[in-house]
Amino acid sequence: MKFVSKTLVAAITIAALSCTAVLVGCSVSLGADGRDGQDVSIYEIYEATNKARVEEGLEELTFLEFISEYLNYDSQELADMASLQASINRSLLSSVQVTATFPAMVQSGSLPWQQEEGTVTSQGSGVIVDIDKDEGDMYIVTNCHVVFNNSSLNDNKYSDDVDVYLYGREYSTYSSVVNGELQYYIDDTYAIPAQIIGASLNYDIAVLKVDNSDAVKNSSAIAADWSGNESVPVGETVYAIGNAAGSGISATNGIVCVDSEYITLDMYDTTSNYNDDFTYRTIRTSVPIYSGNSGGGLFNIDGDLVGIINSKTTAASSGEYSDNISHALPEANVRRVVQSMIDRYEQTGSTTYGIYRALLGITVEASSPSADMNNDTNTVEKIDNAEITDIQSGSLAEGSLNVGDVITAIKITSSDGTVKEDVEVKRSYNLSEVMLSARSGDCVCITVNRSGQENPISYTFTISDANLSLVG
Repeated sequence: MKFVSKTLVAAITIAALSCTAVLVGCSVSLGADGRDGQDVSIYEIYEATNKARVEEGLEELTFLEFISEYLNYDSQELADMASLQASINRSLLSSVQVTATFPAMVQSGSLPWQQEEGTVTSQGSGVIVDIDKDEGDMYIVTNCHVVFNNSSLNDNKYSDDVDVYLYGREYSTYSSVVNGELQYYIDDTYAIPAQIIGASLNYDIAVLKVDNSDAVKNSSAIAADWSGNESVPVGETVYAIGNAAGSGISATNGIVCVDSEYITLDMYDTTSNYNDDFTYRTIRTSVPIYSGNSGGGLFNIDGDLVGIINSKTTAASSGEYSDNISHALPEANVRRVVQSMIDRYEQTGSTTYGIYRALLGITVEASSPSADMNNDTNTVEKIDNAEITDIQSGSLAEGSLNVGDVITAIKITSSDGTVKEDVEVKRSYNLSEVMLSARSGDCVCITVNRSGQENPISYTFTISDANLSLVG
């Protein structure tokens, strides 16, 4: 059993997700004799309908047949519902609970409280992104703030006691009174030890590694598929899978509300010390999320991973949580951060706190923003120019790129000729995210529009370059 003296969910103001679980479902109110009736769920109506059909000598209906016949859903709507249900159930097998325990000073006894050394435990979520069932190994992505605690007595503030739990074998929590003090515990019977192999506060991403686990070998766990898209359209149906309210892996759904926006989070505490504020590009969604969802996956209707949940908005004036305004780190960025961390770990065998990023030495800002309808997908695409506004002296780009150049494409090719990235730059953030894929020895070809002419300019990165730097 793991003792929990305090539950940490997110050490950040905007991401201190609500612990209040709200039951959301389809229900109707029935009444008789002029009195209000109790709420009845759609499933109870379905069961009552089948009971009545059997009494009348009719065949029972499946749930989808019931919806079609009695609630007037058409075949396409039913197909979408069935597809969503299948995707959600598959994603459950790619999802894990995460606990991270830290040594810390805790309050003990009765008033006046005393400070003594103890432990605190953070509860979050994770997504399996690579798995080897034969070896019992897997890589898991979660939020950095799930495995980081600024109050930890560990020198680096990261947990050295991380466990994950597969769907169907989640932990349970309970409390008991010890020496007159209420204490909380986690039943860690099915805990699978994991180690941090890479973590970055600047990206709020951490990668965990599980080695040689019999539980993994004998499980139905699967790896989630990346969507591979540079953006997610507004209005797309998405769902979150995670350890909502720390009570087990569950699903909620909604839509994409804003395809890309920047938010600032307090990653250490709730003080006004702006030195611990970090800014992230996120997708805004209407998916309900709760404490413990941090680090869990955001998926599209096909079951592909489109983001990692990391925060929920609070009202600026009251500090109350805003209904169904949640944020996820975009898959286009997360996928490249995760691969960079895995690559470096497999090359060095050691954990890296931060991420090595290839830098050209330029500053790019958005200009001439617009929005166009894509008639092939029936979605609106936001577009802006990735315009170079500054070039650092002595950088790789000095002498080849000019202030005012507009970057239109980026291509990264490995030394063996394999094309790793080939992206049309439609948003100013595309460049920095795609550059996360560059490694030593890779050729990076930047295409710029200069005075109306397209100009391809190539660079080769080496490990000794000053532009290959560690970002925290």
